[in-house]
Amino acid sequence: MKYTFDMVQDLRVLRGINEAEFKTLLQTVGAFTKKTKKGAYITLADEEVCCVSVILKGTVHMMSEDIWGNRSILVFMNRGDLFGESFACSSHQVSLVNFYAASDVTALYIPFDKLLSLSANDSGAYRQLVQNIMTLIADKNVRILQKLEIVSKRNLRDKLMAYFSYMAKAWGSMEFDVPLGRVALSEYLCVDRSALTRELSRMQDDGLIEFEKNHFKILAPVDSLA
Repeated sequence: MKYTFDMVQDLRVLRGINEAEFKTLLQTVGAFTKKTKKGAYITLADEEVCCVSVILKGTVHMMSEDIWGNRSILVFMNRGDLFGESFACSSHQVSLVNFYAASDVTALYIPFDKLLSLSANDSGAYRQLVQNIMTLIADKNVRILQKLEIVSKRNLRDKLMAYFSYMAKAWGSMEFDVPLGRVALSEYLCVDRSALTRELSRMQDDGLIEFEKNHFKILAPVDSLA
């Protein structure tokens, strides 16, 4: 699939880079786009990862899976987010996790080794691209830390309220849409799906939240739940 500047000019990874610089940079490093169908794995654990990948369309889940098939969503990524960058930038370039297409995904793949070969090029566009990538990596690390804070809560209700608190802050409202279905949410929180469903119903009965499918509203202050 051929990529155009119109497809990516709004993405943070290309902030401060114009169309001519974009074409020169990506042609030089041999960047390419690839589509992955919903439900397919983009990369499996133990596979080589050589590219910093930018999501142009869709949602990707970074997942761990044990030998019994129990899955946990470490972080979910949408348009404009990076995936695979931590492994592509590592000394071994081997993935420790699975990358899963939660929807139809189109991504731009930037070979990291070729990107490094431009380091001698003192162009402003190259420096801007590297700066943008570093910013996106840092932002993802913050999201992973938020996830760790959520799953470290003592019980399921506390985990849910911590997650809802982050969602409310992101939306700037006590009413918001959750981007994950029940199965994906249980995998993100590292809990049983049936237990999650029961607890959500109890929380609604207790007057803490209201919800209809993936639309939620927090009714009680978080401080009142202690």
